[in-house]
Amino acid sequence: MTASAGALLDSVVSRSAQDLAGTAELLVWAHAIEASVASCRQDSYLSDTEADALQARLEHLAENARRLFSEMDFTVLFNPKRELFSIGLNVAENVLDEGHYDLLASEARLTSFISVASGAVLPMHWWRLGRSLTRVEGKVSLLSWSGSMFEYLMPSLVMHTPTGSLLDCGTRAAVRHQIAYAASQSLPWGMSESAYNARDRALTYQYKAFGVPRLGLKRGLAEDAVIAPYATALAAPFVPRAALANFKHLASMGARGQYGFLDALDFTSIRVPAGARCALVGAYMAHHQGMTIVALANAVDAKRMCDRFHREPMVRAAELLLQERVPTVRPTPRRHARAAWPTAS
Repeated sequence: MTASAGALLDSVVSRSAQDLAGTAELLVWAHAIEASVASCRQDSYLSDTEADALQARLEHLAENARRLFSEMDFTVLFNPKRELFSIGLNVAENVLDEGHYDLLASEARLTSFISVASGAVLPMHWWRLGRSLTRVEGKVSLLSWSGSMFEYLMPSLVMHTPTGSLLDCGTRAAVRHQIAYAASQSLPWGMSESAYNARDRALTYQYKAFGVPRLGLKRGLAEDAVIAPYATALAAPFVPRAALANFKHLASMGARGQYGFLDALDFTSIRVPAGARCALVGAYMAHHQGMTIVALANAVDAKRMCDRFHREPMVRAAELLLQERVPTVRPTPRRHARAAWPTAS
């Protein structure tokens, strides 16, 4: 046990012992933590000196991450005329891409929120994000560009979606629809952006966004059927039992590899080998594995990573933006492609 951890626990125990006004539970908890830490130290291969060095290194990494964040200039990608973030910048010509992140149901909303919270852009930017609605599984959901799990769920790795808010209801409806849509095709669920069973001349797997047609504005979403296991992890904090069952289903199909779950299973008929149910995409994406770890941590520990993010004063100051309620008006009817997912023959 490091000196700082030990001092903190000694302080808690001392205060609990002095306070006779109902702190017995806290005292029991503090002693349990002491015993757990001591047990971990007995089972650890690290000496006290090595453990202290590791703690110092981790604290240095945390400080460095905070410094990097404080030095980021989000306005480089901001179009002040449209009050939106561009999807990219041509550095050689110093020209912003004509495409913009203009939907609330997007992974980019995390950048939007942080930019507003930090004062890099004005709050009006948040209200420039599109809120087109659809109805799936009897519930209102936000429309995204590609109908992928990544768009709906990536920000939830660190951002709370307040119960009853537009983001919370829209996200849960999107997850339910992904599950129902896959079930109707007798497939595991979880469509997101990922690698798929196509390679370039260097034998590198190709990569693009996949999603559910009724959730996405992009055309042609029904033409592919690619399942990304990390999408199951992203949904785990919202539907833990369904996620566990889906992981078991994916594992039974051979989706687990040496370094965890593979990046994707491709069920698109034109890319599936003859006689096979699907093509296993034997690649690992570091950012997908990282998101998996954070999402599962949230699932088993009551969204602890979100709590840590929301402890930041600037985040707390902007939390009201996330409280937006579901509109009472009906979603505008839209025409969607009626094609079913192509599956392996």
